[in-house]
Amino acid sequence: MDISSFLQETDKFLILMARFSGIVFAPVYSTRNIPVIWKMGFVFLVTLTAWQYGTADAFTTPPDTVSYIIVLVSEITIGIILSLVAQFFFAAIQLAGEVIDTQMGFGIMNVIDPLNGTQAPILGNFKFILAMLVYLEVNGHHYFLQALFDSYQVIPVGHISFQNNFYTFLINFFGNIFVIGLKISLPILGALLFTDLILGIMARTVPQMNIFMVGMPLKILLGFGVLLATVPIYIYLLNSLIGDMITQIYQIIRSLV
Repeated sequence: MDISSFLQETDKFLILMARFSGIVFAPVYSTRNIPVIWKMGFVFLVTLTAWQYGTADAFTTPPDTVSYIIVLVSEITIGIILSLVAQFFFAAIQLAGEVIDTQMGFGIMNVIDPLNGTQAPILGNFKFILAMLVYLEVNGHHYFLQALFDSYQVIPVGHISFQNNFYTFLINFFGNIFVIGLKISLPILGALLFTDLILGIMARTVPQMNIFMVGMPLKILLGFGVLLATVPIYIYLLNSLIGDMITQIYQIIRSLV
């Protein structure tokens, strides 16, 4: 690498780094356990790799400061949008876990999520960690980086344009968060709903029985049983959903042209 040419094109390098800075908001890379200096160093190395391949060669630096700042902000926006698409996928998983916890009686208990440093429901945290392991196992973090590099072929530096289909896609994507949460929680929710139905019938036919004392342990035991039995299905569903997430990232890239 020619240091002199690099110093002469620091403005292009900063514009290039702006989009890659969205990495710090993406799953795995946004983990609180990773020091900030390491995150910024990784962003710098990724940007340096893209710069050496001439990703920003076609970009012409705006003559005035205001235009340069506008381009800089637009590039940061692209990186954040792509990262949030991946991040919201894991938010849907925590949503599913929170719904399950509420139905099982664990709604008042939370644990600390070590990856994000926030409070999370017990089963939501379990499902989130398992989803993160599957995400790493299928190299989802590598596919995300590849999508960032590929985004420059679709959206050249400084050429972002929010089309109407972008807003439509974004609204549909937010709706899919609840659909994903429902798919993940449906087996346990179905079992618990059936249990509530049986307990309701028993409460009407045997009023002397303390249904509350019987029902709570029964729902917890049944919930954990269904959870363990459906782990293989959950992992299979995660593989499919992660593939869909990567596809959605490319779809939103095309909607920004």
